[in-house]
Parts: sequence; structure tokens; C-alpha cells
Amino acid sequence: MATDLTEPDAPPRADREALPGAPRSRRMRHPVVFWVLVGIAAVLVFVVAWIGVRGFLAQRALTDAVPAADHIKTSVASGDLASAGRAAGDLRRKTEQAVALTSDPIWRAAEVVPWVGPNLTAVRTVAAASDTVAARVVQPLVAAGSAINLRALAIDKGRIDLAPIQAAQPAVARAQAAFATAHASVTAIHTDELLGPVASGIGRLRGVLDQVGPGIDALGNAVRLLPAMLGADGPRDYLLAAQNPAELRATGGLVGAIALVHTDQGAVSLQRQSAGSAIGPWKTPVADVPLNTQGLYGPLVGRFMQDANLTPDFPVAASTVSRMWTTKYGGKVDGVIAMDPIVLSALLKSTGPVTLPEGDRLTSSNAVKLLLSDVYQRYSDPAQQDAFFASAASAVFGRLSTGGVDAAKLVSALAAAGEARRVLIWSAHDGDQRTLAGTTLAGGLPASQTPSSGVGVYYNDATGAKMDYYLATSVAAGSKVCRADGRPSTVVNVTLTNRAPADAGATLPRYVTGGGTYGVPPGSIRTRVAVYGPAGSLLAATQSEGRGYATVAGVDRSHPVSVFTVELAPGASQTVSVQFLNSRGSSTKLSVVTTPTLPGDGSTPDMGAQNTVAPIVVQCSSVVK
Repeated sequence: MATDLTEPDAPPRADREALPGAPRSRRMRHPVVFWVLVGIAAVLVFVVAWIGVRGFLAQRALTDAVPAADHIKTSVASGDLASAGRAAGDLRRKTEQAVALTSDPIWRAAEVVPWVGPNLTAVRTVAAASDTVAARVVQPLVAAGSAINLRALAIDKGRIDLAPIQAAQPAVARAQAAFATAHASVTAIHTDELLGPVASGIGRLRGVLDQVGPGIDALGNAVRLLPAMLGADGPRDYLLAAQNPAELRATGGLVGAIALVHTDQGAVSLQRQSAGSAIGPWKTPVADVPLNTQGLYGPLVGRFMQDANLTPDFPVAASTVSRMWTTKYGGKVDGVIAMDPIVLSALLKSTGPVTLPEGDRLTSSNAVKLLLSDVYQRYSDPAQQDAFFASAASAVFGRLSTGGVDAAKLVSALAAAGEARRVLIWSAHDGDQRTLAGTTLAGGLPASQTPSSGVGVYYNDATGAKMDYYLATSVAAGSKVCRADGRPSTVVNVTLTNRAPADAGATLPRYVTGGGTYGVPPGSIRTRVAVYGPAGSLLAATQSEGRGYATVAGVDRSHPVSVFTVELAPGASQTVSVQFLNSRGSSTKLSVVTTPTLPGDGSTPDMGAQNTVAPIVVQCSSVVK
């Protein structure tokens, strides 16, 4: 008999499984949710893979573009514009590929994802900016370069052909505007929360754009200004002022010689020359000099040609020089161009040696020493010195105007001189002056612009002689927030050294030492230094060796100014430290401009060597709060 193992009162299976403690079925209760999650995961994996692969390819495309960019730079410098054009095409193809890889809908959609999104946006922005530079800056400029060959800019038989420059103006203007847009887009990227490799790449690109930017602006400004300055719209007259850094003035040196240059439809001619000492002085100022300028630098600025540039504000100094010239000789002046013998030395690399009427052979290696030292050993009469300077200027101008000049070296020399503030330009025409404003050529007071605060250090000779040939200068500066209210403290250290020989008072000519005329012992150097703080800041202290140092405090166009005097015997050196309290929110990154000086040891300086400013780490314990 079979045995029934079922409990007589057991409920059906379905009911039994529903009871507490009953075994559960292995069958999934929500299969739809499961497959949705699987689908989402698959999509995420796909998106990550898609973006990862495309990001890698975009990065590789941009990396591969670097050799093409380098090739363009070297080809343009060598004058091989055909090769530069081919490289520009290669560059565009790479950047265009990077843009395509980083601008598809999936990439753009992923940009809204926290943490990841900002990195993707930054990469896309960099790719777009690179493509803008390649397509709208490099390619048009290389194409325009075929019309503006460096050799076409040279003076041939006293004339420069303006037609190719004028033809290129629209393309260059568009390229300059496009570069500004690309540069601004990269500058605006906040890198604080980005991945290290992304932030590092953006930093490198910013560095490249920062380096290239001044050159793009210089080209754009030159193409815009040159035709008008060279008389395309009618004749113009410019004063060419030779600054002598052996007797320093804030903009570079005493105006020792000055010439009137006439331009008309590209033709350039030398009209008149004069020694600076032959113009003026006047009993009262002949030009409108701002009261703040007179308060800091005295009433001589508007009365003596040699003192017109005691102020570092070149537009003020140049307009004063212009008024002095027209008061003396009449006529109309369209602008003033200032330069020094270091620029002349660089120009001689493009012309080759020039033989002077006196028999001297003026070269790039001996020009500075011959014009700033030897001439005073040879001639004790200032009139003979002035005649020598005039003959040198005429000889070099004659060589430049007859042609046969290495135009590439000429343009490079002038560009470097402009960056070093050894060439300064002021225009009486408002449109031209607006173009110049903000460039190093304008010689304006230091500007505080994002992301830096402007500081200036300027030197004026107070020896009354030519001893600054032996003066060495150096500047170190830094800024740091040391206060609870967030206002940065800026410290500027200025060091002066007299490198004249120990027996300078006895062996150097009286005209060089001053002979004690102004109370300075022969051989010593007295310098009046003006340190300008960031606009809107306050002068906090002027010290030397930890103690207060005598200073004249003032304000020039919202800049606090500390003016102090340093007198040094041969071999002596002194450092003076000036502190400023910046306005709240101002940058601790500094942009420092200085008077271009000489090395002090008789050597020919590199164009911008004396403008180098060393960084310092501000110690909050030592600043005035």
C-alpha cells in the first residue's frame, strides 16, 4: 500500500510560497528595470569610450600640429613663404580635425556632467582656439606675407613701396581681431578644478599665445600705421630724437641731437638737424606740462629741451619736444620718434659698417662705445661733439636710404628695440596715437591690466654729466597679500652701482665727470630715481638697509610715486626698497617697466638685457601694514 506523504491539511503550492518563511522562487520580479540599467550602463560605457578615443585623437592632432607651427615660424624668418604656406595648410588640417573630434553632439552633451564636463569644455575651447589661429590668423598672414616681403619694406633710392602694405591692411586687421578672440577664449578658462594634464596643456597654450601676441599686435599696428606715417595721405614731418643714456632721462636719455625727417608717398628725406642744446631754454614753459609732472620733476620740463623727458610719460615729453621745435624753427610736427645708440648699433647689423667723414668706421660692435664714451675723450668742445653726432646720423641715414640693406635684420632690430622701449613713438594725429596707446612704443605710464598690476622704475641723471655710462642698475619686485582685508603689498627693490674706475675723478674728462659743477664729487654718480606704484595704490614706505630713506612723495595719473636720490662713489652700490599697498582685488602678478640703461662696464648691451626684472618673495613680516 502506497504511503501518502502529503500533509492532509497542507495548503496549495502558491499559497504555501506566500507564507512567511516559505522558500522564494529564483525568478526575477522586475526584469524591465534590470534591462534598463544594463542599457544605461552600456550607453555610459559607449559614451566614455567614444569621448576617450576622440579626446585621445584630438590631443594627438593638436600635438602633431606643433611641428607645423614651428616650421611656419622658421620659414617666415628665413623668407621662405612658399614653405610657410604649405606648413600653414598642414597646421589647419590638424586643428580642423581636433575641432571635429571635440564638437559632436555626444561630446557637447557630456559637458554638462559634473567634474568631467568642465574638462571637456576646456578641451573643446582649446581645439577651437587653435583652429581659429590656424585658419583665421596664420593662413591669412602667410598669404599676406607674399605681398609684404621683408625686402619690399626696405628703402630703395629713398622710397618705400606702400602699395603692398596698403593691400594687406584688411587681411592683417582681420587676423589681429581673430587672434584677440582666440587668445581671450583660452585666457578665460578656469584651470583650478581641471585635471592636471588638461590644465597643464592649457597653460602651455597660454604661454605660446602670450609670446606670440605682441608680435601679432606689432604687425597689425605697423601695417595700420606705416602708410599714413610715410605720407600715403599727404606729406608728414617727424622729429627723430637721439637719446643719450650716458646722461639718463626717464624715457631713456638726454635729447642730445634731433633731426626733422620728411615723408611723402613713401619717400623719406632728412630735412634739418640740430643739437638739443641749441633749442631753448625759455624763461617760462612753452608747452602745457601737467601740474603733477611739474611737482615731481620741476619747472624745467617745459623750458629746456634736455629736460623735456625728465617725466617718464613719453606722450607728455614728446608733445613738449614738438612744441619746443616749432617755437624755435616754425612749421608743423606730425610726431616724435625717440631712439638711442643701442638701436643704432642694431641697425648697423642690417646696413653693415658705415664710414664717417672723420674717417671713423662705425660698426655694430663699436657704435655704443664710440658715441657714448670715446667721443668725449676725443673732443672737449661740445660743439665738436654735436658735429660728430650729426655726421654719424647723416651717414647711417644715407646708408639706410640708398638700399642694399638686409631688411629682415632691419625689421627684427626695430621690433626688438620697440619691445625694449628703446624706440618710442608719439603721434600728433589722434587716430595714430590711439593705435599706439597700450603698446611699448607709446611709452606711457605703467598700466594695470588683467591679470597684472603695473609698476615703473625710472632714472634721471643728477650729476649733470655723462657718468651714467658707468652706472649699472637692477630691479627686483614682488607682491603678496599680507592683510586680512585682502589688499596686496608690493615691494620694489632698486639697486644702483657705480662701475667707474677708482681714479675716474682724475682720469676721465671734466665733461664726463661734471667737475663738481653741481656739487657731485668728480667720479661719483648722482641719480634721481622715480618708482611708480600700481594705479590706485598707496605709497607705504621707502627704505634702505631697514631704515627710512628720504623721498619726495607724489601722484602722477593715479600712480603713487616715490622720488629719491642716490649718490655713489666709484665702486659703491646701494639698494633702496619701496613698498606700496595695492587696492583690494588687484593682482599680485606684476608688470614692471624701467628706463632702458647701459651695463655700466663699457660693453654693448643686449637689446632688452637692462630691462630684466628679478622676482622676489615678499616677506609679510617686513612690510608696512
